[in-house]
Amino acid sequence: MHFLVIDDRYGTPIYVFLELDPREMTAYPGLTVREVTLETPEPAAALGRRSAIGRDPQQLDHFRGFGSDGAVAGAGYILIEPRYVGPSWEAYSHVFRPHGEKPVKWSR
Repeated sequence: MHFLVIDDRYGTPIYVFLELDPREMTAYPGLTVREVTLETPEPAAALGRRSAIGRDPQQLDHFRGFGSDGAVAGAGYILIEPRYVGPSWEAYSHVFRPHGEKPVKWSR
């Protein structure tokens, strides 16, 4: 089981799949959380940047990892993009920066 948050705070919705329930985190902004099934490809490895996630059109709370976007379409699933898969809301917040990296201050 994973926890799905659809982060739509920045215009484009991002599907955030988390291993830990974000509602228990102090820095969580209170977005809706749904418990969903996310099947990962065998062997049980993290879904990398080149992999894809599809949503089962017959069971909308069921998601599956695939090797490519084409494999998602071939299986009759709905492609989910953009997306993030990770352990916690804190990890997502650390990785995802909708406004880019903070500028580096130069000292002279």
